Amino acid sequence: MKAGMVLKEVTVGELTLATGKPKIGVVLAGATREDLLRKAGQILTSVAQIVIWRLNPYQELDNRAELVNTAAQLQQVLGTIPLIAMFSMANEAPEYYQTYQTLVNNRSVAGVDIDLAMVNQPDFMTLTKQMRTNRIRLIASQTVTTATTGDLLATYRELAATGADVVRVTVASHDAQTVLALMAATEQAQQQLAVPIVATATGKFGRYNSVCSHLTGSAIAFGHVGRVGDQSQLAVSQVKQALQMLAPIEGA
Repeated sequence: MKAGMVLKEVTVGELTLATGKPKIGVVLAGATREDLLRKAGQILTSVAQIVIWRLNPYQELDNRAELVNTAAQLQQVLGTIPLIAMFSMANEAPEYYQTYQTLVNNRSVAGVDIDLAMVNQPDFMTLTKQMRTNRIRLIASQTVTTATTGDLLATYRELAATGADVVRVTVASHDAQTVLALMAATEQAQQQLAVPIVATATGKFGRYNSVCSHLTGSAIAFGHVGRVGDQSQLAVSQVKQALQMLAPIEGA
């Protein structure tokens, strides 16, 4: 860690994210309000502590009243578990900005995940100002398919330079080398940056990244709940058990 650097803790809803103290997350997706609420009920009874709502599959994005109502009901079901809105850039919807604006203006979520390609555009700069007014956290993110440790570390730095509250890098983990590069970059980034860092790896190797969150400093370790989330990840109960087993021993 750089001399004099103080690691930043960020409260998202009622949950505090901090580098080196991983919380357990799950990704929620569904086409209808009924499907989302059913899955949210499953999450509530699990050990998951934070929920990423992937918006792309939702069929009512152009219906603002329905969107706000669905978000409100999700938060009601989830209770104190914070809800983070996110679009997958791989399937970018035309409602990307309008959807975020609706959720932010109605204070419908605890945070919004915005891709690096968008976060510095004029519209989104206005949106992020409104987010700060409404105390909604900004997660700046980038998804890559393959990259070296140096490339990923540079991405973390670029994300942090946006002034985001939290930064997140996701890789498609088709091979062990990509996940190892992500883990190495995350460990270096958490020593250099004073912002909570989240490392996400999809695919069959993603579970290794999750259970090593204590080692790398990722603030969130992802798993799945039943059929909710990335099924290649471990169940959230298994993630919690692994984190407890692998937690650093104080004074060792």
